[in-house]
Parts: sequence; structure tokens; C-alpha cells
Amino acid sequence: MGAEDGILIQGARIVDGSGNPYYHGDIAIRGGKIVQIRPKIEERGFSRVIPARHLTASPGFIDPHSHDDCYVIVRPSCDDKVLQGVTTCAIGNCGFSMAPLLPPYRDEMKEALRVMGSSEVPEDFWRFQSFGDYLDRVEKVKPGINLIPSVGHQAVRIAVMGSALRAPSGSELEKMKTLVEEAMEAGAFGFSTGLIYAPGNFAQSEEIVELAKAVTPCGGIYTTHLRSEGDFEMEALDEAFRVGREAGVRVHIAHHKVIGRNNWGKSRETLRRIAGAREEEIEVTCDQYPYHAGSTYLASALPPRILADGESVFVKKLQDPAIRREIVEEIEERKAKGPIWDNWIKAAGFQGVVISISPNHPEYVGKSIEDIARGENKSPYDVIFDLIVEEKKATVMILFVMDEEDIERIMKSPFTMVGTDGIPGFGISRVHPRQTGTFPRVLGRYCREKGVLILEEAVRKMTSFPAQTFRLKHKGLLREGYDADLVLFDDRTIIDRSTFEDPNQSPEGVPYVLVNGQIAVEGGKVTGAASGKVLRAEN
Repeated sequence: MGAEDGILIQGARIVDGSGNPYYHGDIAIRGGKIVQIRPKIEERGFSRVIPARHLTASPGFIDPHSHDDCYVIVRPSCDDKVLQGVTTCAIGNCGFSMAPLLPPYRDEMKEALRVMGSSEVPEDFWRFQSFGDYLDRVEKVKPGINLIPSVGHQAVRIAVMGSALRAPSGSELEKMKTLVEEAMEAGAFGFSTGLIYAPGNFAQSEEIVELAKAVTPCGGIYTTHLRSEGDFEMEALDEAFRVGREAGVRVHIAHHKVIGRNNWGKSRETLRRIAGAREEEIEVTCDQYPYHAGSTYLASALPPRILADGESVFVKKLQDPAIRREIVEEIEERKAKGPIWDNWIKAAGFQGVVISISPNHPEYVGKSIEDIARGENKSPYDVIFDLIVEEKKATVMILFVMDEEDIERIMKSPFTMVGTDGIPGFGISRVHPRQTGTFPRVLGRYCREKGVLILEEAVRKMTSFPAQTFRLKHKGLLREGYDADLVLFDDRTIIDRSTFEDPNQSPEGVPYVLVNGQIAVEGGKVTGAASGKVLRAEN
């Protein structure tokens, strides 16, 4: 069925994304747009009528923080997301965007993207350099959902100076600013950083401020994975606010959380500081996923300075017993010898670090570092070092580091929206269940079962709030004239089914999803509609 055919949704309970109470009505769709919302619409003249009694109609969910950059190339239908009701995803997060991709550091950038599945992307796709050329190539893939691209700090820094552990020279900084400006002119919505990851971690605040200034004239947004979400989180928040203040840019805190048992409860203070920044007229928002575990690549558990100069260099370092001893000492004593960083190992403990992807050791998947060490009669640190030497940045871990009270407190904040931060497993790997379960989990467990949010507020956090934050036109609300991105779900049954043991299970209670007026999910099954768009900011 094409977007030009008329679709009538009959008798839905409409939660329109504004936060207002639900009402009942019919929704008429033609030409990819919502053309009419009325208590009753005559069904004559529509080629498709969807009875929606007992179903809730809402705007399609917007994921403000995904890592689907490679996933959408390999699997354009984006099954993991659209089955949840997600119709739009932000990409280019945590500093990791696929472009710009320039010699002589092209391979180094592709290595940095391993955790997102860069090795799955066909080699002929990589024939681009500029951000604009990259967006053109993504459009040709014909994605099944809409995409909100941002340009990443890791990408522009690596493009200019590789993974060098130093500040950029004046000319290097100017080249980086030019790359950010070119990306914004090509349609990027903002500039992202991942300040716990090498080489982004090597940047001083002044570098980030200068690059963020390149975003300001276009009205873009600065999105950041803070330099710390644990022991140094308050300082990391202050740095983000400084960027907003000095660059005059809006600030979005990615996957806001508090990690490490010694820090649990500090969300009271982080939220108070966000509110204080907003009182200073710094537009600060954040997103969150509803799980007590995080996930990233195993090599990030090391002090970032160890990862300087690329994979071939740090692999050689890690084979030196003296350097291994030095790293163990730095982690155990919690004393950073370089920029501050999150000490994942001390935050989670070896039992709380679980391998989710290991290309060469599938027998490790689902096991903790402690369990692997015991089984192989090794020290836990040697298990980590040996895996990184062998698999570099391809090994992915799940970290059990958060507390439920912090999760619920952050979720209730008016400044928080819902995001997945998902890492794709391409249906094979045992990745974090947030990739496939985030949005139904909030609606099922945190709304219906626990009453943390009312339904209308939860939907606002999934729709109009991210649309407002990224300044998306004609998305995020059920309004006449808006794009026909819709989800029909059963609020009595919607639930996530994905678990840490089996994360590839699809959710329940989402029978229909429409993307730009075409049915992308019907009867809980992906149709393969290729109606998504690469959105471009009007910069």
C-alpha cells in the first residue's frame, strides 16, 4: 500500500503526544499526512480501514539516542525499533558518527565504530568522505524509519588527528570546526560527544566549547555522553553546562544515570543541577533507558589514555606485563593518571561485568568476567586484557551498575525523555535488551504495573518532547497536517519480552505502526515498508 492510498483508523483512544488526557476518535490518513481527526469519519473512499477499538493511537515514538547508524544500512527495515513503535531515531550519538570519514584515518574511524556493527556494513557503502555524501548514501538504502543525524566529535577528531593523546593545534582545531560546520550545512541536527571514550576523552573543555560554537548559528543542539556518570558526575554536568553557556547552545544529556553503589541516590542532586541550569536560561534536557544495567565495549573499561593512537598501538601495549600492572594499579586505586574517566570495573565489580558480544569466544557470552576467570584459572584482569588484545573493540559488555530508585526518580523528571541507547546485535548477539524493549517496557512496567508515570505523560516523553528538543517539524503530535507517523498499541497488554538472557524477543501489544503513512508493522509483524526519511535540519 502506498502513502497515496487512504487509511482510516476507526474508534481509537487517542493519546496525541501533548500530555493532554486521551479522547476517542477516528484518524484519516492520505498522502503520508494526517488529514483529519474527528469523533467519527465516514469510511467510504478509504482503501484501508483499521478497526482500533480497545487500541491506543499515539504519534510514532522518537528515539532521541540510538546507535543504529550501521544497523539501518544492514537492516533498513529497522525491525528492532519499529516493532516497539519507534518511527524516528537519532543517530550519530556519543561522538560516534559514520562521517566525516577522511584519509589517512578512515580505517581508524571504522575501528572506532566496531561496537555499532561497522564490520557488518558492506564495503562499497563506505565510499564517501563528507557528511553530506554520507546522508545521500543512507537515503539510497531506503530506510524503514526516519533518521535524525548528528555529527560526532570522535569522527571529526579522528578525521583530523587520529587518536592522538594531546590537544589539537590551532590549525587542527580550525579543520575540526570546518568539518562540524560542513555537517551542519548538510543537515546535521547537532554535535555529539562521548567524553568517556578515547579519543573524545582526550579533549579539554575548551576544545568542546569551540566546536559547539560551530553549531550555534544553525540553531543545533549539543548532545553529550558526560565525561563521568559516576564518581565525577557533578563535575561532568558542570562541564556540559559550561559548553551550553559559553557556546550559546542547547544541551542534551544522553542516557542520564548514576552508576556505582557508592553514588546511588545522587540523582536528587543531578536533577537539581539540571533545573538550576535551566533557571540560568541554558536549555538542558536528558534521556534515559529503563534498566539497571548499561552496555558498551569492553575496552572502555581501561583508562582511556591506554587506547591512544589506535588499535595496533594499544594491543601492543596490553601485551606488556608492566603496563598491565600499571593499569591494574590505576583501576584499583581509583586514581586517574590522565583525564577523569568512569571506572567501570570498580563500579560494577567483576561479577557485574557480563560479556554480551565476543566474536571469537561465543562460550563467554552471558558469563561474567569473574565466572570466566574462575573457569580458566586466570585473574579477572588477564581475562579482560586478553580479550581486548584478541578482539580489540569488538567485545561488548553489560554492566550492572544502577539503582531502581534513581531510575524512577530520573524517569519522573519533566526534563527526561525516553531513549534506548541500544547497540544492535543484528538478531544474533546477546546485546542489551534496551535495543528491542525500551519503549514497551516504560509503557507496560513503569506505567501500567508500577504507576511511575501516567500514560499521557509517558507518551509525551516519547513523542512531542523529543520532537521539540530536536526541532522536528510536523512530528511528535497527532495533528491534522502532521506526518502520519503513528503507533497503535494495546495499553492493557503492551510489554517488553526481551531479557538479558534472551534480548532478541519482540515486544507484545504493538499490532500496528505507520511510518509516513505506510504500514510498517501489521499484526505485530514487520511489513518491509521503506517509507522512512533521512531528516535534514534546515540550517
